[in-house]
Amino acid sequence: MTITTDYDLDQAVADSAKYIVADADNYDQALDWASEAADSYAEVIYYSKAHALIAGCDTDAGRLFVEDCYGKNHNLDYDDLACAIVYGEIQSRLSLAVHNLWHETQVEGEVA
Repeated sequence: MTITTDYDLDQAVADSAKYIVADADNYDQALDWASEAADSYAEVIYYSKAHALIAGCDTDAGRLFVEDCYGKNHNLDYDDLACAIVYGEIQSRLSLAVHNLWHETQVEGEVA
């Protein structure tokens, strides 16, 4: 499945976050795994999938990631830029989802 909408992206990230939080031994490991998982999405690896995601999703976080990592005058070509934006967007959303789920799970565990 190619991710082409924010809904699709949010669902994919939520699914990944569930697996990461369930398997991680601690919060730092969960965040590390989130970065690793973001790097393995097909949308980060394949140019056509990256372009499709950018065309249909909000990628503000991904664009900020590129600016922070590469500066405004980066030397990335069109395709590499698309993949970098998509990685930044997925990594941002996935880290946030892991953070929220981890803390939600911890609170539920303490109450139960």
